[in-house]
Amino acid sequence: SADLKLLEEATISVCKSLVEKNPRTGNLGALIKVFLSRTKELKISAECQNHLFIWQAHNALFIICCLLKVFISQMSEEELQLHFTYEEK
Repeated sequence: SADLKLLEEATISVCKSLVEKNPRTGNLGALIKVFLSRTKELKISAECQNHLFIWQAHNALFIICCLLKVFISQMSEEELQLHFTYEEK
């Protein structure tokens, strides 16, 4: 779709920067861990109609999906695995 193409064009430099720096920073893995740890709260937020938390979770998942699309399209399986095996030094 046209909107998806515009999004990809607007974010490609940010995504490329993350691809470069992520093996050293572990930012993608950290984002995924935070998202997964907070998913338990989503049901409660929906019941309490906490729209802010639901909106934040939606945005985090959207960012993860966009980044994974770039990662998967630009690297081999071995390279991709390096982005999820970050160990803090």
